[in-house]
Amino acid sequence: MSFYAALKQAPAALKPVAQKQLRRLLGSQIKSADERAHVWERPELAHPAVGLTPAKLHQLLTGAESGNMNDMLALFEDMEERDSHIFAELDKRKRSLLSLDWYIAPPEGASAAEKEQAATVQTLMHAIDDFDMVIKDALDAIGKGFSGQEINWVRDGATWYAESLEFQIPQRFVIGADNKTLMMGNGIDDPEPLWDYAFLMHTHKAKSGYLVRGGLHRILAWPYVFKNYSVRDLAEFLEIYGLPMRLGTYPAGATDNEKYTLLKAVMDIGHRAAGIVPQGMQIDFKEAAKGNSDPFESMIKWCEMSQSKAILGGTLTSQSDGKSSTNALGNIHEVARLEIRDSDAKQLASSLSRDIVASLMRLNYPSVHPRRYPKFAFDLSEPEDITTFSEAIPKLAGINGMRIGADWLHGKLNIPMAGKDEAILTVGNTPTPTALTAALSAHQAALAAQSNPVATERNNINDAERGIDEATADETYAQNIAEMSVTLGQAMVDKLATANSYDEALALLSSAQPNQAVDELSVNLEQYLTAAGLWGALHSQSLPQPLDTALDGTDGAS
Repeated sequence: MSFYAALKQAPAALKPVAQKQLRRLLGSQIKSADERAHVWERPELAHPAVGLTPAKLHQLLTGAESGNMNDMLALFEDMEERDSHIFAELDKRKRSLLSLDWYIAPPEGASAAEKEQAATVQTLMHAIDDFDMVIKDALDAIGKGFSGQEINWVRDGATWYAESLEFQIPQRFVIGADNKTLMMGNGIDDPEPLWDYAFLMHTHKAKSGYLVRGGLHRILAWPYVFKNYSVRDLAEFLEIYGLPMRLGTYPAGATDNEKYTLLKAVMDIGHRAAGIVPQGMQIDFKEAAKGNSDPFESMIKWCEMSQSKAILGGTLTSQSDGKSSTNALGNIHEVARLEIRDSDAKQLASSLSRDIVASLMRLNYPSVHPRRYPKFAFDLSEPEDITTFSEAIPKLAGINGMRIGADWLHGKLNIPMAGKDEAILTVGNTPTPTALTAALSAHQAALAAQSNPVATERNNINDAERGIDEATADETYAQNIAEMSVTLGQAMVDKLATANSYDEALALLSSAQPNQAVDELSVNLEQYLTAAGLWGALHSQSLPQPLDTALDGTDGAS
């Protein structure tokens, strides 16, 4: 039994190690396929774009559907090299994914262990050399339908990770009889299945159908052919109609040598604007023939706009005619481009999850069920307009029944949630008064209005006491006391705790804040919440003298 046959029958847990040993013996699957073929025909060196006609293009496309896709793939390479517009638009589409952040998402309802596994896999993914180029090479599948990169696995202690990925020309792969399975071919032997864990194979469906017909270049091939005809015709037009016609005359009886001399002079004048002729010979310059290049340029423009529509979903994000290119239409085309970007990102994320993330999990966490594997994902969220939300959210939050989650709002604005020990940015706006701050304001008003009539003082103090009693009945009262006491400072708490009456407590507070107005008290909400809580606690004690008596000098019965 061959080593490879034994490998296929080996338990799944042993396959990664066995395949690593196989690579040490024979090299990669790509190189071993080259060795078995002895003479690799280098299909990537073919250039079917030379002399391409509509009939030849049809033959290439139908031949690929029958299993011989090398010529079609070679044509797709020529199209990107020879047509700068296709290259620029396709490169723009590929690079749009490079600006996206990516992450490894744990499975839904993940446990602490599964979250730790996802974090480990993300660290291993960051260890891949030049991962941006891995993404761009994988997106070669947009035009050709599929893209293959061989994975170079390395073991560090007990941990397996992908050190690098090497792009492989698509002609090295063949499509199986089911028109969807990619296999390794060498031109001589029968195609063999791809090794497990060996490749990142990304298939991209620009349209529905068989894999060989799913590439975007099959759609771009026809405008490419028509554009080449127009470019060639335009070049001939400029060469012929851009120069005046030269007509040479020679005298009767001229020899062949003299005729050749005159002809050479006429031809040289066309390109060098200078020449000599023997005496007796004559050259006449006729007016250049009339012609118009507009038809050729219109055809070229139509082909390029068709290519832009196929690649980016519109034309106003890449070119404009100065007539119909308005800002509104540009925004619509930009939305279409983003939708295409998101579709590309989701398709690529699926391939990366299957071929790299799942392989990392099988190699490093063999006991985890595949349904609990983490997934690769691009961050496709678009931050909302912060100005709009800052105006709308406070109004909506004030409506009874509205329950706006902080996590949802952070996600909408694309603002990360602050960590547990992370400093939080705040602003100096005056907070909304609460029941306790209203009660404190009443107490401060009572202190500031000692010259007012006694009845007014008594009413103010009674209102303040009622507000404090109502506020301290709230279930969050004890929690607020604990939190605000820390903010106020232990020194102030100790002082107020020594007070035996309202007068002493008010005197301590007045000495700490002697000149502040009511609106300034509300700014220091944390301090007053603590003070008010302590007053409320003291109010429940039995005082030696009623507060009213202390204020108006009478006994309680008056």
